[in-house]
Amino acid sequence: MKKAKTPVAFALILALALSLSGCGTVMSESVTALVQGNLDELYLGQYNEDFLALTETSEAEAEQNYLDGIDVEAGYFLDYFAVEYPTDELRAELAGLYREIYSHSKYEVGEATKIDGETYGVPVTIYPIDVMQQVSDAADAAIAELNARWPDEALSSEEAYMQYDAEWAAMFVSLCRDALANPGYMDPQEIIVQVSKGSDGRWMISDDDFHRIDLAVIYYP
Repeated sequence: MKKAKTPVAFALILALALSLSGCGTVMSESVTALVQGNLDELYLGQYNEDFLALTETSEAEAEQNYLDGIDVEAGYFLDYFAVEYPTDELRAELAGLYREIYSHSKYEVGEATKIDGETYGVPVTIYPIDVMQQVSDAADAAIAELNARWPDEALSSEEAYMQYDAEWAAMFVSLCRDALANPGYMDPQEIIVQVSKGSDGRWMISDDDFHRIDLAVIYYP
């Protein structure tokens, strides 16, 4: 299993850049709303009219951002669990699976604090979803059972290996769904997200900080 998780595409954040003007409380509230709205959009698929207006984003664009994030996670599942022959049906199933996993996303966004004239810090607490930890805990027994049905001599043809690969993928999807019957959370992670003004006058969430958030939302052991 791969250990380094690929983040949701940074291009999503560029699309959500924010034009802000104002000072004091109004500015801090807008920066906080930017961070909260980004997380709600990308992980929960939720966005309201205020957020869309704040980011000059249409409902269709917001929905596409959410779907793009789901697609990235589905692709990561295939890499993480070494699925070599994914079908369109499997990709569609994974999209539904990650919609369900994402629906359990849990985070708390604090109030923005001005660091300097062009940077704000926003405290975010992430409670990593433990579904993949549960899968990891159950994987050895499931793999042993699958491999008992597929000894090496049964994998001599590509057709046989493709069937094995399909069952391998289905096994991990099933383990994920079992874990979703009782999802929990790992220890919370505290992140200070920096929102900075770019040279074009628009305010952006730091790529590095968003990467850290994305790594934390779903825990992969």
